[in-house]
Amino acid sequence: MLGLGSGGAAKSPKQPSFVSYLTPEEIDVKEKAEQAVKVDDVLLLPGEMLLCEANNVFKITQDETSQRGVCGRLICTNFKITFICEEGAEDNAPEFKNKIVGENDITLQCVDQLYAVYDDKKKVLISGAPLKKYPERLVIYCKDFRVFHFCLSYAKEDEVNRIVNGIIHHTLSPKRLKLIFLFSYTESAPYYKATSAKDTTALFEKPKDWRMELDRTKGNLFYKVLSINEAYKVSERLPPYFVVPASLQEESVYKFQGRGIPIWCWSAQHGAALFKMASLPKEVDDSSIQEQRAFLDSVEKTLHKPPYEEVRIEDLSVTLPSLSEIQVAYTRFRQLFLVDNSTDFWDTDSKWFSLLSTSNWLEIIRQCLKKSIEVIEYLENQRINVVLKEDTASDFCCVISSLVQIMMDPHYRTRHGFQSLIQKEWVVGGHSFLDRCNHLRNNDGEAPVFLLFLDCVWQLVHQYPLAFEFSETYLTVLSDSINIPIFSTFFFNSAYQKDAHKRVEDSSGRQSGSLSFYSVWDWSVQFDLKALTLLSNPLYVEKSKQEKSRKGARSKASMGLVL
Repeated sequence: MLGLGSGGAAKSPKQPSFVSYLTPEEIDVKEKAEQAVKVDDVLLLPGEMLLCEANNVFKITQDETSQRGVCGRLICTNFKITFICEEGAEDNAPEFKNKIVGENDITLQCVDQLYAVYDDKKKVLISGAPLKKYPERLVIYCKDFRVFHFCLSYAKEDEVNRIVNGIIHHTLSPKRLKLIFLFSYTESAPYYKATSAKDTTALFEKPKDWRMELDRTKGNLFYKVLSINEAYKVSERLPPYFVVPASLQEESVYKFQGRGIPIWCWSAQHGAALFKMASLPKEVDDSSIQEQRAFLDSVEKTLHKPPYEEVRIEDLSVTLPSLSEIQVAYTRFRQLFLVDNSTDFWDTDSKWFSLLSTSNWLEIIRQCLKKSIEVIEYLENQRINVVLKEDTASDFCCVISSLVQIMMDPHYRTRHGFQSLIQKEWVVGGHSFLDRCNHLRNNDGEAPVFLLFLDCVWQLVHQYPLAFEFSETYLTVLSDSINIPIFSTFFFNSAYQKDAHKRVEDSSGRQSGSLSFYSVWDWSVQFDLKALTLLSNPLYVEKSKQEKSRKGARSKASMGLVL
């Protein structure tokens, strides 16, 4: 399974050095603005504010019969919860460390559950419920599977009250999007332009990226880039630019706000293409049903036109689990890793694999990989177009289309190709990261669909260790980055929502500027050069070199991932 951890450091995080195209005068202003600020010896990022703290707190490491810990300060900011140990208490810093988030840092989005311990009894903490008495310990369960125990017995009562209530409020209470640290950081840290010549990640925010992808896959003969949604007049769910069959009329896209339209994902070299389609609205009116049928018939005729006269429509909402089933399975799976102490670990060790099996998480992964192979059979062997269909075309459509492209196209098994794929199918494709990751704590629509995809990729990396340019470490830090709110990549539901919240308004309500959000794909923001080498797979062999030794070798089980 995908190991979800934090590549952190024991020392206070340092503000990364950014490179930008600026004049010498601008550089001086920029460096001053980007310098980390110290408040009461706490190193803060631009836009980060100290909210509450408690001294004489012990971070506990629990064993079977004893408790060991280090003394320090527990601090809560508008970005993270952090524990600062006394000088010299923890000297061993790991070689692979994150410059933004250390091993004793927990971003507010990373907190999963909070517990208070009274007389060795653990009680769950919820938002809005006042503390009847001060807890002896605070236990924090994190989304990246870390568990923190903090002993509060030696701290002052007023400090315990402030820190516990502060953490509950800022991690569990529902919040507005604008209050996420992403906006405070973006407004305070001047935007830089990455200068790395190696950064070739296509963001698919401009028509040229789509045209280049059509050229690369030889799909430019039969498909075209549409820009009719530039101002989101057609749909707020669709991106400003997307690709459809060349024979499709633009009027068809307007008819049902982009629903029922086959949106191009990828073309095989022999011409068969992969599409995704959002289902039409469910209507009970007979005339509406007849109108929808006529519309779908016209769309299907478009797909049946030469050179391919057949099309396969895969309704993923019927053949794959629901979002609620994913959430339940993942909750069970996650509980296997949230162990409080070594005693609990050994109690579950003998039945760990049976608990893993009954969680159903691996079964859902198997279903996704199996469905991807079935789609590849149609594309590769039968050479027919395949349309992936779903209610919004932004959950399992993203999973299956991405897995199919990874298996069939070696470009997407490189690091920058994989990042471009995530941009194309997930970020621009309208996956609801804000809702599925529950960043606003409203629990509506929460389901770890993107983590499910990363775990599927992890399985492929293990089966084909020579085929992927990126490593397991890369997948781990990518999953960790979902909960680091200084990048916009995983914090919006759609391109429209991102663009709508870019606007900066003055006191009169007029737009006075636009925010420039940071992208997660510039890994130098989080890691230094030495650490970045661990994101690459040293066993990787380029596809052209693989073909020389295994030319023509292909089995049914691995037909998509041609090795």
